[in-house]
Amino acid sequence: MGIPQNLSKFLFVGCLILAGYLAFSFAGGWLQSQRLSDERANAREEVEQLKEEKARLESVRAYVSSDLYIEQEARRQLGYIKPGEIPFVIQSPPPAQPDAPGEWWQRLFPR
Repeated sequence: MGIPQNLSKFLFVGCLILAGYLAFSFAGGWLQSQRLSDERANAREEVEQLKEEKARLESVRAYVSSDLYIEQEARRQLGYIKPGEIPFVIQSPPPAQPDAPGEWWQRLFPR
């Protein structure tokens, strides 16, 4: 006594549908796993870049809070001098006459 032909076709189609569903589920899970793996690698790379940036900013902060930097900025911005130093100011030459004849290079390099 065998299985009727209609029932065997039905079981075959059912097995194909089940196999397709399982393959689709597996492929979807695998793709999601790959995407998460890529995101994890990108996150690790970003963490390394942020650690480098943090180290750079900490070194800048340490330099800016040092006495050497404070003295340098006081000299540069405020004109402070130490006792015994001679201050001097560099003055630029007066600007060239804008209505002088000739091309710009002739005004820049007069004879």
